Amino acid sequence: MKRIGVIIPAVTDNLQNELLESIYRTASAAGCDVIVLTTATTGLEYHVQSEIMECEESIFALLERARLDGILLVSQYFIKEPVRQKLSEIIRKAGIPCIDTGGTALGFETVTIPQDDIVCELTNHVIVQHGCRNLMFLAGFAGNSDSEQRMQGFLRAARAHDCAYEIVCGDFWKAKAAELGEELVQRKRALPDAVICANDIMAVSLCNTLQRGGISVPDDVIVTGFDGHLFALSHFPSVTTVSGAMQALGKCAAEKLLTRIGCTPAYSTDTGMHILYGSTCGCVERLKVYEEAALLVQEHFRHEAESTEMLDMRIHSELIAKASDVETLEELTELIDRSAHTLKGYQSMFWCLYPDWDASPEQPDIIRKKTFPKQMLCVLAKDAWQDGRKGCLFPTSEIVPMLSQPHEPVLLFVLSLHASAQMFGYCGLAYANAADYTVTVMLFNMMCAIANGLRMLRHKQYAEYLQQKLEEASLYDKMTDMLSKKGFLLWLEKQMQLSARTGIMLVTIEKLIGNANAHSHAQLSDKVIQTELLLASAIRLLSGQGLQTARLDKKTFAVAFPLAETDTPEQRAEEMMIQLEVLIRKMQEGTAAAFLPEPYYVCGICEAPAETCLSGLWETLSSSRPKESGFIGIHELKKLRREIHRAPELNWNLSELAKRLNISKSYLQKLYQEHFGISYLEDLIGARIRMAKELLTATDLRIGEIAEACGYNNETHFMRQFKDKTGITPTAYRKMK
Repeated sequence: MKRIGVIIPAVTDNLQNELLESIYRTASAAGCDVIVLTTATTGLEYHVQSEIMECEESIFALLERARLDGILLVSQYFIKEPVRQKLSEIIRKAGIPCIDTGGTALGFETVTIPQDDIVCELTNHVIVQHGCRNLMFLAGFAGNSDSEQRMQGFLRAARAHDCAYEIVCGDFWKAKAAELGEELVQRKRALPDAVICANDIMAVSLCNTLQRGGISVPDDVIVTGFDGHLFALSHFPSVTTVSGAMQALGKCAAEKLLTRIGCTPAYSTDTGMHILYGSTCGCVERLKVYEEAALLVQEHFRHEAESTEMLDMRIHSELIAKASDVETLEELTELIDRSAHTLKGYQSMFWCLYPDWDASPEQPDIIRKKTFPKQMLCVLAKDAWQDGRKGCLFPTSEIVPMLSQPHEPVLLFVLSLHASAQMFGYCGLAYANAADYTVTVMLFNMMCAIANGLRMLRHKQYAEYLQQKLEEASLYDKMTDMLSKKGFLLWLEKQMQLSARTGIMLVTIEKLIGNANAHSHAQLSDKVIQTELLLASAIRLLSGQGLQTARLDKKTFAVAFPLAETDTPEQRAEEMMIQLEVLIRKMQEGTAAAFLPEPYYVCGICEAPAETCLSGLWETLSSSRPKESGFIGIHELKKLRREIHRAPELNWNLSELAKRLNISKSYLQKLYQEHFGISYLEDLIGARIRMAKELLTATDLRIGEIAEACGYNNETHFMRQFKDKTGITPTAYRKMK
C-alpha cells in the first residue's frame, strides 16, 4: 500500500482539518495511507526559534527514514522562513515527489483551485440581491495567487454591472482590516455599499472596527469574507462567506500527487465551494432576540470551556505527578494505557522511542541529534477502549508497527516526543476523520507528562549509576587500584560459587631494610609509605594466570591464585615470594626510598565462608612471627632461599648457611629437599641459569662477562652447565631470543 506524507504545523483550526480531511478522503479512495507529520505548537515570526520549537519540528526529519511515496507540503502555514527552507532541504534530500499547496516559492510543483467564479457569484449577490453599486475589495498580499484570483472574480462582477469600485491592499490579517475600518469610521475614505474581503480574518476585524465606530453592518455597509472559518460563522453578526476552498485545495493537491506516484484518483469536477449566507449581507435576519440568544450560547460555551479546562488541568497535574514517580518504563507505559481515555476521537495510538533512549546513564541530560535511527522501539500500541499491547523493535521506515501489517487506508498523525530540548522519539495517533484531530490541551499535556516521565527515569537511572559507582569504588583501594578487603571477599565468594580451587597468600612487611641507594632524608612516615607502595608495585607485577590482588590494610596485601588438584598453596606461594623478592631487588635500583620492605607471608586454601577463611589467615599472619634466636623454623629457611634467588651470583657456602640457621649441613640439605622439592645445589644452579638467561636477552655482555656476573669463575664450566640445563648453548639461546 502506498503512502502520502503531509507536512503541516500544529493543526489548530477547522480549515486545516478540512484540508486534511479532503486529502485523506481522496487518498484513501485510491487505496493510500496518509501520514501527517505535525507539531503541537506553531512558531510565529516573532517567536524565538527555541530548543523546544526545534524539538517539535525535528519530527520532520522522519522524512529521511520513513517510506513515503509522495509528500504534500502545506507551506502556507509555516510562517518562519528558516523553517520553510529547512523543510525544503529535507524533502530534496529524501528525494520524494512533492506537491506544495502554498505556491512555488520553495521550488516545488504547486496546485491552484479556481476561486474567481465563486467570488464573482458572491459579488453578484450583493449587487443584485442587495442593490449595492459602490463596491470595495480588501485584497491579500500583493502578488498572492489566491488574492489575485478572488480579486479577478470581484472585478468581473463589478464591471459586468458597471459598478464603482476600489481595491485596497490588505495582508490576510487583522491589522490592515482594522486600519481600513478606522479610515471609514473617520470618513477619511468614502463609505462603500459593500466591502468584499479576501478572507474571513480581515472580514471579522473590519466588522468589529466598524461597529465600534458606530457604523452598522449590514445596515450601513455590507461585509463578506472568504474561507468559511468557524470564528466567522459564530461571529455576531455572522459573516457571509465562501466555504469549501480548503476542501477543494486538498482534493486537487491529493489528485495531482496520486497521479505522479502512479495511482488513479477518483476525479470529480465539483469543487465543493459554495456561499454561506450570514447576517453581514442582510440575508439572515438580525433579530434582537437572536443576538441575546447568541450571547447566552457564547456564555454557556465559555463556562463549559472553563470547566473542561479545570478538569483537564486536574487530570494533567495527576498525570505529571504519576509520571514523575514511576520507577520503570513498564510502569510508565501502564500509566499511558490507563490515561489514554482522556484523549478523544483517536482509533489507535503508538508510543515509539529511540531504542537507546536510556543509554549513557552517566549523562542523563544528553541531547541527541535530531535524527532518527534505522529502528524504533514501540513501547505501547493501543486501540481506543482496548488494553494496550507491548510493542517491539520495528523498522523506522514503517513509522509505526501497524503499517507493516495488512490494513485499510489509515490517517496517522505523528508528533515528536520530547522534554524541553531532550528528544525521546514520537507518538503516532490514528483517526477515522481528520476533524477528530486537533491539538488539545490534554494531548499536549499528556505528551509533555510522558516525556517528562522518561526524563525522570533517566535521572533515576543516573542516581542508580552514581550509587553503583560508589559501591564499585568501595571495592577498590584508591592508592594502589587493587581490590579492597570488601572487594576481595566478594571475589572469593564468586570463585567458590564457581567451585574453583583457590589458594590465598597474605603478604605483609615484616621489617624495613636500609637502602644504600637512598638519596632522600624524608620523614619516617614518608619512608614507610614509600615501602608500602614499593611492595604493592611488586605484587602487581607478579606473573601468572588468574592472579587476583588486594590491599587489606596499610601494609598487608593478599594474592589469590588458582590451584590444580596436585598443587599445594605452599608451593605456589613460595614461587611467588621468590618472584616478589627478585622484583623488589630490581625496583630498589632506581628508588630513592630510604628503606626497602622485607615481606613475610602465610598461605592456605580458600574455604567457605570466605570471610572466616581470610580472618583465620590474618590471625596466623599476626601470631606466627619468628623468634629472635636459635633455628626459628621454616620461615627462616624460606627467607634464606629467597636471598639465594635474589642474589645467586654470590659465593654461597653451605656450611655458613647452616651456621646461620643453627643447624647442621646435613639437616639443612634434608630440610631444603623436603620443603622445596629440590636440593640446595640444584636450586642455586637454577637461580644462576635464570639470571644468565635474563642477561643474555637483555644485555650485549660477552659470554665470559655473563658467566662472571652469575657467580661462575670458569667460562667453560658455565657454558657446559647452561647447555646441560637448557639443552642449547648460551650463544644459541641469545640468537633464539
